[in-house]
Amino acid sequence: MIATLIQLFLVFILSCLIVFYFFSRSNYGYWKDRGVPYDEPKLFFGSLSFLMRTSAWDVFYCLSKKYKCDYFGIFLSWKPALVIHSKELAKKVIVKESDSYQDRYIASGVDDDPLGALNLFTIKSPMWMQMRHEITPTFTSMRLKNITEVMNINSTEVVNRIQKDHVDSNKPVDLKKLFSMYTSDTVAYNVFGIQVSSLKDLTSPIFFITRYMMRWTFWRGLEFTMIFFLPAVAKLLRLKLFSQTATEYTKKLYREVVAEREKSGQTGDKDLVSHLLKLNANSKLPAESGSQLSENLMMAQAAFSILGSMETSSTTMSYVLHELAHHSDEQEKLYEEVSEALKESGKDVLDYDDLLKVKYLTACIQETLRMHPPVPHLDRMCNKKNQLTDELTVEAGTPVFVNVVAIHYNEEYFPEPEQWRPDRFSNSTDTDNHDFTFIPFGDGPRFCIGKRYGMMQIRAVIAQIIKKYRIEPDGPQTWQTDPYSVFLRPKHGGKVKFIPRS
Repeated sequence: MIATLIQLFLVFILSCLIVFYFFSRSNYGYWKDRGVPYDEPKLFFGSLSFLMRTSAWDVFYCLSKKYKCDYFGIFLSWKPALVIHSKELAKKVIVKESDSYQDRYIASGVDDDPLGALNLFTIKSPMWMQMRHEITPTFTSMRLKNITEVMNINSTEVVNRIQKDHVDSNKPVDLKKLFSMYTSDTVAYNVFGIQVSSLKDLTSPIFFITRYMMRWTFWRGLEFTMIFFLPAVAKLLRLKLFSQTATEYTKKLYREVVAEREKSGQTGDKDLVSHLLKLNANSKLPAESGSQLSENLMMAQAAFSILGSMETSSTTMSYVLHELAHHSDEQEKLYEEVSEALKESGKDVLDYDDLLKVKYLTACIQETLRMHPPVPHLDRMCNKKNQLTDELTVEAGTPVFVNVVAIHYNEEYFPEPEQWRPDRFSNSTDTDNHDFTFIPFGDGPRFCIGKRYGMMQIRAVIAQIIKKYRIEPDGPQTWQTDPYSVFLRPKHGGKVKFIPRS
């Protein structure tokens, strides 16, 4: 009996593989039939054979070198997808005809992973539009001014931690970890109204969450990658965007904060949780107030704010210091600018308005974002048939990827793109996309809502570090990327040397 069951099971598995084989092979002619150049697919994997061996960032970089055309096809296992290298077509998809590309391709199951499916990054239309409209007020200039004070306090703790660990004690530097601690302290206040210091006390509830949310083991990387590139399979396997442990701890922390607010009768709008509770009370969420859906919507925004505020920003901070370490002239120019700004302000640290005036600091950050965009691509799903060019019609249901790395490294837009040159962005502002050649935060209706927050968070800490220390290289000029991460991430955390300035 058992032998018969095993035989039936093996026959079933073999039958499924045969069906999938012929199904995939029939789809692999999709782009050829339409006269579109395409990346030759591997059986079963399509164009995803790099998974868990090479970082997604490196793959999109290699594609930018391999395909110099405006667009070409790839296969996400069996599914045809389009990759765009042209700024004009990117603008068409993301801005001009965004009503045909409303949602991201990334998806997670609402029932099995509500925090992963209902956050502002992944949520689908039309619910996305209402959530975006209601959360936008949390990023006003006044709010950002107030949170910059917290950023400056936490930046001072970064300087102190560098002195204690990496100057006095000569411990190895892990820039990614250092800046993750810094950003976790800031996001704790911005989202939950909690003032903690993982940099001082080496513990905090938010940093605990991110240890599970952003610890890129093989399994965690596979889980995250599947949600990005094979969402249908991710839903079938009930994978979670923020991981099971991080999801449960985020829910627990959120409910504890809400219970404390209700117990104390605390009102106001100082942090994201307060703002979400007010929206819920006023029936401004796209869900019935007090329902499970409304709670899931609120917890999802809190969870994504943690990930969005920490992962990309800490990577950018690491690469800014890395580039400054290898460009001493540019580093001294930045040091002189920060020193002059401090002298003019008469303050020990630069506040919100002061930091906006330090133009070369902005240029250094933006040139770093050009060369090292943390998110290598922008994904969209075509929701209705669209005539993208005279020769190409994009069918509904087709994933479309804008290759950010390809646009940022296009020699027509940025001569000698492999060179780090902050002067490219002289007098640039946070809102300038340089005629759609600079899109690390995306653009159009779904641009990164926390762009100004992220830029200020980076400015605050780099300004204090560069005033206190000279940065020198500690290793090769090119860092290895983490093959398990969808986002850009230095494989070994990233190292530099900190030399106190006299």
